[in-house]
Amino acid sequence: MVKVVLTAPASEMSEYNGNPAIAFVSGFSKPFLVPRFFLTLNLYRDNRDGYRVRYAPLGLRRIEASLIESGIFREDDVVVVCPDDLEDVVNEDTKVIGIGVKDPLGLGYVSLTYSTLLGLGEPINKYEFMRIIKIVKKLKKKFEFNVVVGGPGVWQLYMYSDLDALGIDVVIDGEGEVITPDVFSKIINREPVERIVKGDVVPVDHIPCIKGASVYGAVEISRGCGRGCMFCTPTMQMRRDIPLEKIVRDIEVNIENGQNKVLLVTEDIFLYGSRIPWEPNGDAIAKLIENVTKFKDRGLKHIQITHMNLAAALYRKDIVKLMSDRLYEFAWYSFRGNYINTVEVGIESGSPRIIARYMRGKALPYTPEEWPDIVLESLTLLEENGWIPLGTIIVGMPGEDIDDAYRTLSLVENIRRHGLRTFLVPLLFVPLGGCVLKDQPIRSFNELNDVQVAVFAECWKHNTKIWGVEHFKNYSYIQKKILNILAKIYLATTARKYRWRKKIATEIYKELVSQI
Repeated sequence: MVKVVLTAPASEMSEYNGNPAIAFVSGFSKPFLVPRFFLTLNLYRDNRDGYRVRYAPLGLRRIEASLIESGIFREDDVVVVCPDDLEDVVNEDTKVIGIGVKDPLGLGYVSLTYSTLLGLGEPINKYEFMRIIKIVKKLKKKFEFNVVVGGPGVWQLYMYSDLDALGIDVVIDGEGEVITPDVFSKIINREPVERIVKGDVVPVDHIPCIKGASVYGAVEISRGCGRGCMFCTPTMQMRRDIPLEKIVRDIEVNIENGQNKVLLVTEDIFLYGSRIPWEPNGDAIAKLIENVTKFKDRGLKHIQITHMNLAAALYRKDIVKLMSDRLYEFAWYSFRGNYINTVEVGIESGSPRIIARYMRGKALPYTPEEWPDIVLESLTLLEENGWIPLGTIIVGMPGEDIDDAYRTLSLVENIRRHGLRTFLVPLLFVPLGGCVLKDQPIRSFNELNDVQVAVFAECWKHNTKIWGVEHFKNYSYIQKKILNILAKIYLATTARKYRWRKKIATEIYKELVSQI
């Protein structure tokens, strides 16, 4: 008898054919002409083992484990399912449907930026979340259960939507491993529960090991950051390192359940095991890497790290080399015939003034004034050691003036002049719930000056030039012609509606033509 059904939008349940980079597509527009089966065929490959999913988002796996470990629920009381199977699984025994969300209304950095930039419809993330809501509201007419939503994206729901209209009974805002079992138990026993429940910081000894495999083999090695970047939520949280034995156990669970890859989830690999602020602990990182790579003998093929700080990489070149030497054989990607390690890094701005005002901790142990040079030297160092990072840039930070924008544009141009292959992702400023700047207004493209618009154009010209040849080499002559025709139609219709969209699209198209 299943009492608790856990799920998430299909865009978060997918492994995108094993490519985490393609997951960014879920933040792009879903054109109304594109049917959903196209998404399921090309993006959401089957992830089922019966009605249970083989792989689930790490956050859902943590909640599943916390419910079982609490002793309140048995293992067969809880199931994690694909949203497409809700109507087959939910019945009169179901008391709670728990939905994990990262970006339910498409208000995250990538979704808001690129659904607006493309102008072809709402982001896929929002489309898939609203699809779950539609299914759940239909089921509520047949069965009595409560809907509980949790995850890093819940701020979008209580700040920008009507919980009653969505059929949401309870929102858990914050870390959920400790509070969720109690909330679910009260719901089942018909005891009163607050509409919005705040989850406190969870001590590492209360973070349970997962019971089933996670999407991409995601394994948490640290939580929070503490660098204090005002635009970001995790950096404002107290940093905690997950004990090595728990990390190893989570990897074992993934391997035992069919995963052959590991995604090491952290806000900055260089903070793992550090006791002195901003001082990386080389021994702890070396021991971590050693314990992860030993799973090669049990079928592990790929290892990837989620985030890395550029200043720390430059400061501890020895750790960069150690990780490069040990992880090369586990590289997830290849580029132009060579294996590469990839990682996300935060460039954010080329303006020392913006760095000093909003993210001083990002530059430590160096100064904000040194930041542009740190970025160039660190990206160069990483490429010399076989890494090609994905670098984010935030455009339109509160108070960013034209001089700040020029400095960011200059940094982008210098990245190109240095021949660096960093994949640059410019993003509009979004006041994420829980960050220091949460009360600032969302920035729109209409508010950007010409230099800020140029940052977007130059970043994507750079990406198209560096990565276009590799991407389009397998396109047939007919496919390239069709792409060219579609691009021209877009330029003549959607792109021309706004000056900024026309400017960005035109510049990218010029580079695209040279590639196809």
